[in-house]
This record gives sequence, C-alpha cells and structure tokens, in this order.
Amino acid sequence: MAVRIGHASIDERGQGRNGAAGDQTGREVFTRSYYNMGINVVLRPKKSAIAEKSAQACEAGCANNNIGYDMNQRNTAHTAARQVGYNLAKIKTKCETDCSAFMTLCAIAAGVSALDYTGNAPTTSTMRRAFSESGAYEVLTDKKYTGSSDYLKRGDICVAEGHHTFMILSNGAKVSSGTGGSSGGGSSHSNVKLEGAKSKDNALTGAYKVTASSLNLRMGAGTSKTIITSMPAGAKVNCYGYYTTVSGVKWLLIAYKKGNVTFTGYASIKYLKRV
Repeated sequence: MAVRIGHASIDERGQGRNGAAGDQTGREVFTRSYYNMGINVVLRPKKSAIAEKSAQACEAGCANNNIGYDMNQRNTAHTAARQVGYNLAKIKTKCETDCSAFMTLCAIAAGVSALDYTGNAPTTSTMRRAFSESGAYEVLTDKKYTGSSDYLKRGDICVAEGHHTFMILSNGAKVSSGTGGSSGGGSSHSNVKLEGAKSKDNALTGAYKVTASSLNLRMGAGTSKTIITSMPAGAKVNCYGYYTTVSGVKWLLIAYKKGNVTFTGYASIKYLKRV
C-alpha cells in the first residue's frame, strides 16, 4: 500500500499567490501518495501522541475545503484556527495557508505551543531550526529517511528546504512493530506498545463490522480516551490481533477507512462482529 501524505500544494490556478480564499478545487490542501521532491530533512515528533495528533490535524485540514493555498495569505488559516481552538475541522471561514505554514499549524494543533506565533510562520528554509528548538521534534537527515518512504512514520514531516514540505499519514513498509506514531496504512499496528495495547491474540486478527448505530474510534482503550472519529453501523474495519482489556472487555486496535483516509485506533469488541 502506498504511503499517504498531506500537504498544502498550489492554488486553484496552478499558481502560488493571489487566488481565491478556500480550496476551490479540492486539491489545494489535500492528501495523496508519497513522492520525493528532493527531501533533505525529516522532522520527527519525539512523542507518539504529538505524531498522532498532528497527523489528525493534517487530515482534518486536508478535508476542510475552507482552507486553501496562497503564499501571500499564508497565515490566515492560523488566525482562523486559533478562533476555534485549533480544531481544523471546525474552521468555517475561507482562509489560506502554504506548505510550511500548514505543517506548523498542524504541530500547534497537536499541542506544540512553542511553535505558536504572531506575525509569520516558519518557512521551509527555517523549519528545521524552529521545530528543533521547540524541543518536540528530532531532526533526521540520513538517506534512510530522506531517500524513500520505507522508514517514515505517521506524523513525520518531510522537508525539501527552500522548496516544499508535507506530512506522512501512513507508516512506511519497513517501519517495525512497536515504534512510531499510529499508522493510517502500511504497518498499521506499529505503535501498539506506545498507545497502551498489552496483549496480542492472532485469533482476533481479521475483518469486522460495526454493530452499533455509531461507534467511536479512540486513541486508547476505554471511553475516557480521545475520540478520533465516529464509525457508522455496518462500517468495515480490520484488526491486527492487538488489544487491551478494560473492565473485562477487550478493546481492539483496528484500522477504519473513511474516504481516502485510514484511521487507526481502539474500539470495544462488544460492538464489532467478525465478517
């Protein structure tokens, strides 16, 4: 499965400046398959929670057509996001960002307050310093990370300095079990230890469907954990065999595809039926 990315790309006219506010085409700020456009730096969140929350913010921003691309108006999405508590899904006013301002906004939405700003967001030329100095990111420059998507993890930010930047939304093919952020594809169970799954039972591996009228997918096991998204009755999901038991009930680590985005999280087995 191809690694997915999210980014702010180009305006509705194929240009970088002076377009109409908001995403006019659905491809100004959007998700697509990974491509390498001269990446020389990867900024990796030090905490799995930051990786997952920033990836969720990126997905929400890409899905919200009120956010478009314009280098001249690059900070207006940040202003709009601040007004709604940095929940990018809740932005209702037409606004703009560019590639580096969007990555910065996703990090702020994930709780990296050291990157919050007044004035102008970091550019692709200054992101390495700004993200490193925030204390929340490590800087990777080895060809293992910059040369292909194989070892990249959900939440990683790839930068071609002076040119472009985007976020990884699904783990690379060679990301090993037990490392990295929550996956939206590829090695989808890679963060189970970090997110709290205690056990694995291969008998649980397989496809399931949601039996409740609506079922929340959560960042951890239990109803107190943060909701990632809601799944309707009949939705198909996949389990990797990992689970955590809460009050005698198994919570499965599953993947749920919604449109072009695959979410990974936990749901109670009480409301899942094997198919």
